Amino acid sequence: MATLEKIRQKGVLLTVIIGGALLAFIIGGIDFNTMRQGARETVAVINGEEIKIADYQKRIDEMTAFYKIELGQSNLSEEYVEQINNAVWNTWSNEQLIGKQAQSVGLVVTDKELADAVYGDNIHPLFYSIRMFYNNQGQFDKTLLLQFLNSISQDTSGEAAKYWGFIERMLKNNILEEKYYTLVSNSFNANDIDTKYAFDARTITTGLEFVAQPYFSLSDSLFQVTDKEIKDRYKRDQIRYTQQDETRDIAIVTFDIKPSEQDFQEVKLWIEKLKNEFSTSTDFVSIANQNSDVPTSDIAVSRNNIDPDLKEFAFTASVGDVFGPIYVNGTYKMARLSEKGILSSDSAKVRHILIQEPTVEATQKLVDSLFNVLKGGADFATVAQQYSKAGTKAQGGELGWIKEGEIDKEFSTAAINAKVNEFFTLKLGSGIHIVQVTEKTKPIEKVKLASIIRKVEPSSRTFGVIFNQASQYIAQNRTIEEFEATANSENGLSVRTYTVSANDNKIANIKDSRQIIRWAYEKNEGDVTDKVFESGEQFVAVALKSVNPKGTKSLSKVTEEIKAELIKEKKADKLAADLTNKLNQAKNLNALGLPLQVVESVSFETPFVPSMGREPKVLGNIVSLIKTQQPKVIKGNTGVFVVQAVNVGVQPAFNKKEEMNLVQQKMFSQNVLVESLKRTADIEDNRIRFY
Repeated sequence: MATLEKIRQKGVLLTVIIGGALLAFIIGGIDFNTMRQGARETVAVINGEEIKIADYQKRIDEMTAFYKIELGQSNLSEEYVEQINNAVWNTWSNEQLIGKQAQSVGLVVTDKELADAVYGDNIHPLFYSIRMFYNNQGQFDKTLLLQFLNSISQDTSGEAAKYWGFIERMLKNNILEEKYYTLVSNSFNANDIDTKYAFDARTITTGLEFVAQPYFSLSDSLFQVTDKEIKDRYKRDQIRYTQQDETRDIAIVTFDIKPSEQDFQEVKLWIEKLKNEFSTSTDFVSIANQNSDVPTSDIAVSRNNIDPDLKEFAFTASVGDVFGPIYVNGTYKMARLSEKGILSSDSAKVRHILIQEPTVEATQKLVDSLFNVLKGGADFATVAQQYSKAGTKAQGGELGWIKEGEIDKEFSTAAINAKVNEFFTLKLGSGIHIVQVTEKTKPIEKVKLASIIRKVEPSSRTFGVIFNQASQYIAQNRTIEEFEATANSENGLSVRTYTVSANDNKIANIKDSRQIIRWAYEKNEGDVTDKVFESGEQFVAVALKSVNPKGTKSLSKVTEEIKAELIKEKKADKLAADLTNKLNQAKNLNALGLPLQVVESVSFETPFVPSMGREPKVLGNIVSLIKTQQPKVIKGNTGVFVVQAVNVGVQPAFNKKEEMNLVQQKMFSQNVLVESLKRTADIEDNRIRFY
C-alpha cells in the first residue's frame, strides 16, 4: 500500500504529464492539415513497419512519467529529455529488429517466464534498478513489489496500471533480448590462432624508453601539396569519406547577453544606497536576506570556511562594523559583522539511530526505551542494526565526520554543539533520532556575518538592445556570403561552422541548440534564419551553409582534410629521416638531444600511454622492440617517436581453455550486434520533423 500511495501522490502529476504532453504536441506548432496525412504522421519506418507519432509520443510520455516519479521531480532537465527521446527510439528499434529476428527462430517470452521473473525465487535484475521498490534502507524489497501488484486494482485513477504497464513492457523486451543474445553468442567459436594472439596481446608486456618529435614542431608552410596528390588520395581512400546519413553544415554567429555599463552602474548605486540602512538597522539580517542573491546563514564560520574576500574584515572588525560594498568578478558584496569570538568545533564524528513507528506515541515509547538502554551501556551498533530505519543501519548508525550546515542544518548544528559521548534526541520529520557524538575537532574561533551578494545581470533593457543587434544582423545579411563576410569584418563578431546530423541533440557548447538543428533540416542550402534563437546567455543567428547527402562526400568537401593529412605525412617523413640519421650516429636515445621519457609497462591492449597518448603504431611494434632490443623510429599520430624496450615482463603460462573462454566473451558484443542489425535494416528516421 505504501508503494500505491506514492503513485496516488503523483497521480495528478502523471495525468498532467501524459495529458499535457499530448495536448502540447497537438497544439504546439505541427499542423497536420497542411501535411500529407499518413506520411507526415510517421515518425519512422523500420523494415516496412510504420511508427506513428501518436504511438511514439505515448511511449515518450510513459517513460517521462516513469522517471519523474522515480526521481521525485516535476520537471526534467534538458539532458534527461534528450536521454528519454533516445531511449524510446533505441527501445523501439530494438523491438522491431531483435523482435523479428527472435520470431524467425521461434523465440518468445511466455506468461510463465514473465511470472517467474516477477514472483519467482530469482527475480529479474530489472527490478533492482526501480526505486519505487526500495525500502527505507535503500535496498530492493520484494515485499514492496508484491504489495504494489496486489494494490493496482484498488487505484481507481488507473495511474498504477500505466506505471506497471511500462515496467512490464521493459521486462518482456529484456527477457527476449537476453534469449536472443545468448543464442547468438553461443554461435561464436574461437580458434587456436585467435586464442594465442589474444593471449599474447594481453600478457606480453614491457617498459619503454622514448623520445618524441611532435609534428607541430614543423610549420605547415614548409610543405607543399599538389592538386594531383589530393585527387589521388581521394580516389584511393574514397570509402573513408563516406557517411551513412545526411549531414548539414551550419554557420553560426552568437551575440553574448552581457550586462551593459549602465547595468553595472545601476547595481553599484543601488547597493551604495542600501548601505546606510544596512549599517544602522537593528534588523539588518532581514535586510540582507531580502536583498541578497545568496541567503544569509546564521551558522558561525571559521577562517577556513569564510568567503576569502571577507576573511580579513570578519576577524579584525568590531561587531556592527560594515564592509564594502566591493566589486569582485561581476558581483557586488557587502557584509556586517553580527557576532565574533565564538569558540566551536568545526566538525563532529556522529552516529545515530532513526526511530519511525506507525504512531507518534509508539515512536516516542521506543525512543525512551532505547535511550535508557544505551545510557545503561548497550552496544550502539547492535541497537542501530536492530532498530534504526536509516540507511546507516548496516554501518551501526555511523555517519562519520560532518560539518555544521551539512546534511540537515538542525541536525548538524545540534551535533556540533553537543558534548562528546553524551546521548541526545532530535525530532526531524516523522521520526526521532537518537544521536551520539563520539569525537569533535578542537574548538576554533568563528564569527557570524550578514552578507549582501548581488551579481550584476543584464537588464531587460540590455536584453532588448542585444536582441535588436542580432535581429538587425539577420535582416541585413540575407545570403550566406553576406552572413559570413559581415561577421568576419565586424569587431567582436565571428562566424563558426558546425556539421550536424538530424538526431544530434546539441551543437558544441550552445544551449538549447536542438531547435537550431531542426531549423537546419527544414531549410534549403543558403537560407538564413528569419528569427533570432535564444540559447542560454546568447542570442544566435544561423545560416544553412551546405547539405551533405548520404554517401561519398565530394572532393571539395574533404580537400582541406586530405591536405592536412598529406602535410602530416610529409612532416613524418622529414622527421623520421632526420631522427634515423641522428640515431645511426648516436646509437642511443640520450644522444638525440630530446627529453627522454619512460613508461613502466605497456601491452598491445594498452589504450592510452601516459606522456605519449593514443599511439597504436608504437604498441604494434612491441614484439619487434623486445626481440631486437634496439631503438626504433616510429611514425605516430602526434609525432615521430624513437622507442626502445626496457624491463621486459615475464609472460605467464598459456592456459588454452581459460583463454578461449575469454576470447569468446570478447568476440560477442551486444552493441555490435544491434548496430549490425541497424546497418542491414531499411530504416527511415523522421524524428527531426517532430522533435
